[in-house]
Amino acid sequence: MSAFSDRAERIAAYLVGHATAASVVAHDIDGRQGVVDFLIRWPDGVAGALEVTLVVEHASIEWQALAAAEGWRWPATSSWDFRASEVSFRYKSTRRLVLRAVELCDRWSVDDPRDLPQDALIAEPGLRRFSRWDLGSLTRSPFSPGVTVYARTTAEFIEAAPSSFSRVVETWHDQPHMASHIAKLVETPDVAERHLFLVAMDDVLPVRFFTDDFDPPATRPLGFDAVDVLWVWSNYWHRFLRYRHQEWKWIDFPPPQDAGGS
Repeated sequence: MSAFSDRAERIAAYLVGHATAASVVAHDIDGRQGVVDFLIRWPDGVAGALEVTLVVEHASIEWQALAAAEGWRWPATSSWDFRASEVSFRYKSTRRLVLRAVELCDRWSVDDPRDLPQDALIAEPGLRRFSRWDLGSLTRSPFSPGVTVYARTTAEFIEAAPSSFSRVVETWHDQPHMASHIAKLVETPDVAERHLFLVAMDDVLPVRFFTDDFDPPATRPLGFDAVDVLWVWSNYWHRFLRYRHQEWKWIDFPPPQDAGGS
């Protein structure tokens, strides 16, 4: 997922730089291996370290890498949203089936593959997977042409989702790659603060937290004691979270006129 990871790193560096009024400089360059992604430099000479990582459901890494390479959109003349029913799925065959469903829905002027006439379903038996919900949901959208691809949410009902976002963050600490990212921060010399920026993909967020209309948590996330400042952002959030000095706080995005080319 290198393309999406690179974009996530650029976004994180820009947001942290704006929120801290500091310069954020790429550090894992020029042949450096096993070091943090960025160094933070304040005007008074104080330095910090910033490591950025995606938080993604392990089983979905392969298909999300392919989707990210296509900009999370499949080509179509009309506009649709596709959400997979499973965390992991066969990307290429699913892509072909979804685009065929879109083609037939446009031809028959229906808004859901389940509404296609029986003659079409007999000729295209694979489309019956939409009726059984074992492929996913495909619905029209009012936006630009193409099929936007979404991951499955962790929980489908608000009542089933954890009530504390801190508890959700704690589960991310156990992801296999997290220990190495924290170790980089710990091993960075001559820094006053160690910052970890987590970019949460859709499939690791319970539906309660899919958008940013929830209050900041009131409890500290266990397991991140070696980190001085924890940041969290997800694709459908219009602001980002910071945990610092025993407190979670929403941070607004920079105004558009300050965004520059980031």
